[in-house]
Amino acid sequence: MIWIVIFAAAVGAGWLTGHGDAAANARAAAEAAPADLLGALVGLTAGLYGRDRARLGRAYASPTLAYLGKRLLLGEAVAAAVYVLSPVTWPRACLDAFAAAAALGGAVWIGNLPARL
Repeated sequence: MIWIVIFAAAVGAGWLTGHGDAAANARAAAEAAPADLLGALVGLTAGLYGRDRARLGRAYASPTLAYLGKRLLLGEAVAAAVYVLSPVTWPRACLDAFAAAAALGGAVWIGNLPARL
């Protein structure tokens, strides 16, 4: 529930402080969406591989890394939402960076979940 508040506050702050074009940001995000979403899903797939290694006993799951990975994934999702929904003047390459960091966060999060929840 707190992530909804953080999301709304971040988008609102983007509207209050931004001086760019929200429609141009949305168009850029729509053009980059297939590649960025594919990259994020590759990260989640890598996380599933890591989780399988922990389940088979070849690696150890770290709840601390899982927590940090989840925070990174959600933080990058909020940052991408600010870019898409607000008139901020960030470069377009930020979307690719957000997707790459979200893929890393998703891989770390899913890969380090304990075998039994």
